Amino acid sequence: MKLYIYADESGTFDKEHNDLFVYGGLVVPGDSAKRDLERKYSAIENDIRRNASRFGDDYELKVCHLRMKERKRLFALLQKSQCVQFGVVVDQKRLHDYVFASKGSKQRYMDWALKMGVKKGVLGVVNRGIASKQDIDQIVVFVDEHSSSTEGKYNLSQSIDEEFRLGMYNPEWGTFHDPVFSPSFPKIPVRYLDPRSVTLIRAADITANWIYCAERDRHSYPFAMRSVESTTVLYHHP
Repeated sequence: MKLYIYADESGTFDKEHNDLFVYGGLVVPGDSAKRDLERKYSAIENDIRRNASRFGDDYELKVCHLRMKERKRLFALLQKSQCVQFGVVVDQKRLHDYVFASKGSKQRYMDWALKMGVKKGVLGVVNRGIASKQDIDQIVVFVDEHSSSTEGKYNLSQSIDEEFRLGMYNPEWGTFHDPVFSPSFPKIPVRYLDPRSVTLIRAADITANWIYCAERDRHSYPFAMRSVESTTVLYHHP
């Protein structure tokens, strides 16, 4: 089985002005599930366009331009689909200041957070019995092309490869973390694409935003977070 992973972010990584930052995404198990979800998601998008004169035929339905009712339709589809949704919720106020000291340090943290989301999503496929590790023979990751710098794109790809195929050594603690798969597992490509041309990156945008809003409103509207937690693999940090 080939796993298709799509990811996007919600919020701004800037602790001075923002409390929350979220990565959200989905792991789609296999070609058939991918085609089915693309078809159904596009059908809802087209129906939204037909019923909303503010959108043209080629207008990208970014989550920031959608009304709540429209977002709910898309998110409900993802909850009922065969995909595994994942999210990384970052409480920026609790992060050390050195994380934000430079563009490089910020990018390294963001790469790590996204990598952890991808890992949790893949393990969610295994833990839910959708596929065993032995069934998974290929993984490819798709990310919004605006989500990283040139250096970050290389670092994220290398970091995911180490986490999944080679294992990670922590020099600070002198510990080694075993890889998810073996070194013989095919290298995992990370592709940065324009969401206007990739349906399921737009779906990842919906996932990230829904998680962001649910976490933001956790105390004033707890039902939203309960709904997210019932279907989504979440990782909170720190």
